[in-house]
Order: sequence, then structure tokens, then C-alpha cells
Amino acid sequence: MATPIRFITWISTLVIFVPFIAAQTYTITDLGTFSGGTVSQGQALTDCGDVVGYARFADDNAHGFFWSQHSGLRDLGAIPPESNFSVAQAINSSGIVAGYSTYQYPPYPTSHAVLWIQGEIHDLGGNNAQAMGINDRGEVVGFSVPHAFLWSRRRGMQDLGTLPGGNYSQALAINSRGEVVGSSNTADGNTHGFVWTRSTGMQMLPALPDGFSSSANGINNHGEVVGGSSAGYSNNFAVLWRRDGSVENLGVLSGQGWSTAFAINERGQVVGWSGFRAFIWSRDEGMQDLNNLISSNAGWVLTLPTAINARGQITGQGTINGQTHGFLLTPTIEPLWGCE
Repeated sequence: MATPIRFITWISTLVIFVPFIAAQTYTITDLGTFSGGTVSQGQALTDCGDVVGYARFADDNAHGFFWSQHSGLRDLGAIPPESNFSVAQAINSSGIVAGYSTYQYPPYPTSHAVLWIQGEIHDLGGNNAQAMGINDRGEVVGFSVPHAFLWSRRRGMQDLGTLPGGNYSQALAINSRGEVVGSSNTADGNTHGFVWTRSTGMQMLPALPDGFSSSANGINNHGEVVGGSSAGYSNNFAVLWRRDGSVENLGVLSGQGWSTAFAINERGQVVGWSGFRAFIWSRDEGMQDLNNLISSNAGWVLTLPTAINARGQITGQGTINGQTHGFLLTPTIEPLWGCE
């Protein structure tokens, strides 16, 4: 009879612990600002929780930053002189950072796409260009007005064109396969999300039923794409496009009228905002307000989550003590093995 007793005890233990496993919570880290500044935002992060983004100085100028648990906030600088503005938008596993910096400003606020490699800035050029994403092969995507681009060390900056009839496009993310997502206008005057590959070129993603526009903002290494789509003329909803091209409405937070998704990780966890409230969505839990998953006395209002890594860490922007700061959320039950 010992075996049945042990079996019953084991089941009882499972019943006790299941609620704790399902209710994921997060610790929050304030990424801070540069000296005298009151604004920062996390834009992207590695699987070990290193974050890049931008922060402002006391004079309201901003530079891209690199943040880590060990070194804190580090100024990445800008195309000289230091009075130029810069933003770090993406980082790969090798620590190469992509973004943009103003060039010859003042008097004209033109920008060039840039890379930061081992702390040094490299000008990729372009016309009012911004680098928005980078993969582990060092391929960079973004836009050089008026078109989306793909840059590589071997090929330089390649124009990705537009959807049929369009005259403007932006590439916003790239995965390890070299699949690119973004948005382009078309002959109908509306903006539509796209996926681009070398074999197929730029392909339009479908909007939700009755929708007339969409945007594709993020892609994971499985080829799942997230963004937003109209559904009629009054609402925009966060959406997930599967590999087969079908589109799923992820809904909105309770009491909010709209939503948009910005990023998806390899687990299929999606982050975005709904009515200026930060959310996380998963197949099992649906859409949850991230503000309900941190300590109630943390003092934060989380508004804009921009990226989520494979471990489930999230970066973005929120408000604390009347200031707008970047944050890093770390799941309380997710150890960072191999990241010391």
C-alpha cells in the first residue's frame, strides 16, 4: 500500500504548487538616466539581460546607452560632435549594437544608421536613416528614407523596395533566418505589414477582417510575426501572424479600447501596449497587464514594453517618481544560467 500513498501525496503536492507556477511575477530594475536627465527607455536586450536604448542629459540631448547588471548605464556616444543625438535600437548576442545618430546637427536634423562595435561607432550612412534591428549574423535592417534597407558587411545597404504601388517602407526587425518584417504603404494609400525574404521579396501580411491597415513590428526565429491591425475604422488590435500567414487578434486589456504588439520571443510570449498599459500575452494565459505582475508597492506604472528575450525578461519604459525611465523585468522563477 505504500506506493498508492506516495502517489496521492505527490498529486497533492502538484495541486498545491500549480497556482504558483501559473502566476508568473517579475522583479523590476530601474535602468536610470544620464547625469541630470529624467528620461530613458530600454529598446532591446540580449538573452542575458544586457539592455540598449537611449537616455537624456540635463540639456535634453540624448545618447544611446548600453546597460548591464555589472556596469550599469554606459553612454555609447554619437557621431562627433558629442552634441549630436543618438539612439540604440537593437543588440545581437555578440554585443554589436545598431541604431542611429544625427549627423551635422545643428542646423539640420539628418540621421545616419550606425553600429557600435566594442564601444566604437561606425557610420553606415543613409538618408535620414535608422537601423532598427540586427541578427546574430550581423545583418542590419532599418530604413533610409524613403525605403526599408537590409545591410550586411559584404553587400552594404540593400534597398528592399516597397509593396506594389507604394513609395515608402520601413524594416523594423530581422530574425536569425534573415526574414525581415516592417511596413509599407501601397497604391490604396494605406500602410500594411510585410515579411521580406531573399527568395520571395516583400510579401504583404493580411489585416484582420474589415481591417484596412496593419504594421509588423517583431519576428522570432520560428517566423512568427507580431504587430497591429485595424479592424474597421475605429480600433487597432495587437495581432500575431503565424507561419502560414493567418492572423490572430490578441485582444485588449480590460477597459482598454486598443492594443499593439511590439515583440515576440521563441516561446511565443508577446509584449506590447493596450491603452498605454504594458501587457504580456501567451497562449496559456492570454493578455495580462504587466502592472499586475510586479510588486504593488514598486511605485511604477509600466506603459511601453519594447522587447522580450528568450528567458522572458522584458525591457521598455514606464514612470516612477514622476519621471520616465527605462526598466528591466526579470521573471522571479527564471534563473539566468550561464550569464554570469
